[in-house]
Amino acid sequence: MEKRILIIIYTHGDEKIGKEVVKGLKKKKLGRFFDCLIANPEAARKNLRFIKADLNRSYPGKVYSKVYERRLAYNNLEIAKKYQFVIDIHEATSGISDFIIIPRKIGKIFFPIDLVDLDTVLFWPNPKGALGQFLYNSIELEFGTKMKNRKKAVLKAERIVAGFIKKIYSGAAKGKKSKKKFYYVYGKIVFEDFTGNCKKLKDFKKTVMRSESFYPLLVGQYIKNGIICYKMKRF
Repeated sequence: MEKRILIIIYTHGDEKIGKEVVKGLKKKKLGRFFDCLIANPEAARKNLRFIKADLNRSYPGKVYSKVYERRLAYNNLEIAKKYQFVIDIHEATSGISDFIIIPRKIGKIFFPIDLVDLDTVLFWPNPKGALGQFLYNSIELEFGTKMKNRKKAVLKAERIVAGFIKKIYSGAAKGKKSKKKFYYVYGKIVFEDFTGNCKKLKDFKKTVMRSESFYPLLVGQYIKNGIICYKMKRF
């Protein structure tokens, strides 16, 4: 049987949920329907987000680059091009929400997202360098694990991916139309521009700051990088 689906794990080496999901899918005898790519094996081995550069900012890559992740990006993209559908699994340890990410500007979607049992979809074009900006038949699945029972969070992620696989191979070309909520990530709030109370910011809860209305995203996830949160708007 031709494997039409590629599941990518460990784009960031410290995000383990992809490995756990794939293990569960294989226990369910679904391994014959997909291939799995460990995107950054060295970072995964060392439990680091990346080695030299963020792989999710390194596509399309360069075959002879001196930077490890840029070489990986080139090779990963060449592999991913062989599949009909590509799912890149991510984990937000400081996030509580689960959602689909399309790392491009708002526009036509080249992936059957109606077959993915998640109601929230984010178009996120910046920063540049995600795989999905060069491979339009791919999406990212982000699973928030903060304050969640790990086993339950993994089982939910596994159920969502398993459901997609089963629908694809059962011939459900379009699937049942779902009422998905669409957001556009257009900016971020950094420490230099922030004077409020960070605890008042909640993911996906509409906020007004300095007369600007927006929905926060990944509040506190990238504090080490000086980012309070990202900003989104509905459409």
